[in-house]
Amino acid sequence: MNNSLPRLIDGMVATLRNEVIPRVEGEFARGQAYGVIYMLNSIRLRADWSPGFLGEQIAALNELSQTLETQGVDAHRLPEVTAPALPDLRALEASRDEGDRRVCGLIDWLEDHRALLPTTQAAAIEAALNHYMHRQIRWELKTSAKPMFAEMSSGTD
Repeated sequence: MNNSLPRLIDGMVATLRNEVIPRVEGEFARGQAYGVIYMLNSIRLRADWSPGFLGEQIAALNELSQTLETQGVDAHRLPEVTAPALPDLRALEASRDEGDRRVCGLIDWLEDHRALLPTTQAAAIEAALNHYMHRQIRWELKTSAKPMFAEMSSGTD
């Protein structure tokens, strides 16, 4: 029987908290162990064996592309995202990375051509980019482990 990745990580975290940390002497070493727990929790949230993490990022890129298309942005500048028919994480990741590359290019293009665009169009493109970036930041925060600065610096719970 195979365990899910989150369950395996939960087991490692529980072992560190209940068995390892109580036996470790020194605040520094315990702080390092809490750092490992933090990293494991981050991996648990982001490294799933499903396309869920990348799926949200692809959806955000698609929304940005559709919004920019209504603002008259040339098709070759839009973040092009093609999701594979079957959940293939490598293909999803490559698609997300290509979309992000094109978003960066669009930001540079907007900066270089802002004076040539109607003010309302430039503002709408910038608003769409800002919405996309805020959505991505919210997703990053949602899928990040809660900081354990106090535990890492003091070596105690």
